[in-house]
Amino acid sequence: MSNTPILFLGGGGHCRALIDVIEQTSGFTVAGIIEAQPRNGQVLGYPILGTDADLPGLVQKIPHCLISVGQVKQADLRMKLFELALKAGAQFPLVISPKAYVSAHAEIGEGTVIMHQAMVNVGVRIGQNCIINSQALIEHDAQIGHHCHISTGARINGDVRIGNGCLIGSGAVIKQGITLADNVIIGAGALILKDISRPGCYVEQGRLLA
Repeated sequence: MSNTPILFLGGGGHCRALIDVIEQTSGFTVAGIIEAQPRNGQVLGYPILGTDADLPGLVQKIPHCLISVGQVKQADLRMKLFELALKAGAQFPLVISPKAYVSAHAEIGEGTVIMHQAMVNVGVRIGQNCIINSQALIEHDAQIGHHCHISTGARINGDVRIGNGCLIGSGAVIKQGITLADNVIIGAGALILKDISRPGCYVEQGRLLA
């Protein structure tokens, strides 16, 4: 059976990491990359096929897409590209690294990517267009909204509830049973012991900064 070609939206560092996952995942192959601005060349040997303006025509030929723009703060750009591709008729596969563990009893939305050595345990629910990055741990019965990035080495403990558009920084730990509002940014290494009910705030080492 031939592999399913996938169009990547965004050609930066996260794109390169996703290529590495796809190259080790059976069933998919990278067809090419779409960039915001015109440029020639390749990304790890895969061609740049055009810009966002070319997306409708390209999706007719290559319907499967992944958002390969990273998320270091707000999820706005990833959300915008996701909606743009959906409007063009794109389909978003779920991609799981063969080096990750995902429970058969977890539910994961379309367009989400589970990176190398991540662990997603029983009863977890993850929304659409999320990044579960390398070595992240999502414990039992946690719920993660759409368009979230759980960064490298983050620890999401059991029964945590995370809203849409959130970023959990590298190495952050969220205590069991905690609830986070939408668009919350948790800084790298932070320890979260209390609910965060205000959407769009930024927390670093337990301190509310904005």
